[in-house]
Amino acid sequence: MNLELKGHTALVTGGSKGIGADIVRVLCEEGMRVAFCARESAALRQLERESQESGYTVMALATDVRSAAGIAACVNTVLGAWGGLDLLVNNVGGAPGFGPLESLTDEQWQEAFELNVMSTVRFSRQCLPALRKSTLRRIINLSSLSAVQPGRWNPHYTSSKAAMLNFSKFLANSLAPEGILVNAVCPGPVHSDSWERNIVNSSQVQARSLDEVRNEIEQGEAAKVPLGRVGEGREIANAVAFLASPRSAWTTGSCFHIDGGKLAVSL
Repeated sequence: MNLELKGHTALVTGGSKGIGADIVRVLCEEGMRVAFCARESAALRQLERESQESGYTVMALATDVRSAAGIAACVNTVLGAWGGLDLLVNNVGGAPGFGPLESLTDEQWQEAFELNVMSTVRFSRQCLPALRKSTLRRIINLSSLSAVQPGRWNPHYTSSKAAMLNFSKFLANSLAPEGILVNAVCPGPVHSDSWERNIVNSSQVQARSLDEVRNEIEQGEAAKVPLGRVGEGREIANAVAFLASPRSAWTTGSCFHIDGGKLAVSL
């Protein structure tokens, strides 16, 4: 299916690794110009080189997404170089520390909301003037299945992801009269950078080998999914691309659970 995205411009936050990097790749394959931001890293530059060598038009921007000034500079750089913006994908996020309620500090809670919620607020606010001039006009926010079905760990992360869903619905309601479509995507368990960091953390806490912990987590999570496996980043990215496209012109204020059916399963 031709998603009719060729020639449009996207900005993907947290685009250097994991699901974000797959979103960058899929949007490039659909013919978009793609700017993506993250902290300066080898992964950021590698994805930029890889994309350019494949003939895609990309721009990698080292950005502190917890800084309002850094976000403004990032967006202004994209607009200055390419003259406009059609799609914002708020993908950046994560958990500053892992654990149950008792082990998490106030600072970790505040950082979770800065990273997951305030980055979404600030990027959305900064991009709105450009999106209003676009013919596509899309915002897609990456939340998490845990926003609606939390487990027993990381309440700072799950609470901040739930706040993202509320903000997404608010944006969709308030921007609908202007034709700006806002949707959220809630991935289930997916192989990603966060997935690997959770394995490393669990291995250290439990003083067990990485392979042992990885196999245990993989099998445990797959058993909770009706389709019987952990997802892949490109499966999330494909959903993002469709929601970004003119093919999805009557969809706003929705949350799409891309999770192999896990949401319907009791823990």
